[in-house]
Amino acid sequence: MSRAHRIGIAASVVGVLISAFILGEKIGIFPEVCGPAWGPFGGCKTVEASQWSSIGPIPIAAIGLVGSLVLLVAAYVHARTKREEALAIWLLAGIAGSAIEIALILIQALFIGEWCGKCLLYGATVLIGAAAAISASLSYARSTRA
Repeated sequence: MSRAHRIGIAASVVGVLISAFILGEKIGIFPEVCGPAWGPFGGCKTVEASQWSSIGPIPIAAIGLVGSLVLLVAAYVHARTKREEALAIWLLAGIAGSAIEIALILIQALFIGEWCGKCLLYGATVLIGAAAAISASLSYARSTRA
């Protein structure tokens, strides 16, 4: 298993845990863990109460949870099997997830005016997972070109 696979899998596991926790907070399973003690990143309540925290009845955290699970499974399957389909899914999910996360960060900055530390930590896991997928893709391309 390459370093890119290990990093991608680890980032995805952390992403699954963070998004599951945020979703659990949203639906009332867990108590809220963000506030003034987080300093400038303690605006979780404002961010999670905003119109941007869900698409219709579906919380963004649920979409993030599914996305992180896709990243995790694709990275793991590619690490074990080297199947091109798994690599393509990993790469596509990483790029799509990164685009969504960048948009959500911009929404926090430009429209909400508050920062959610947990949301930013989750976003970092997606960006790291995407970087790992890109690294694995480049390595795969080099190995098949020879």
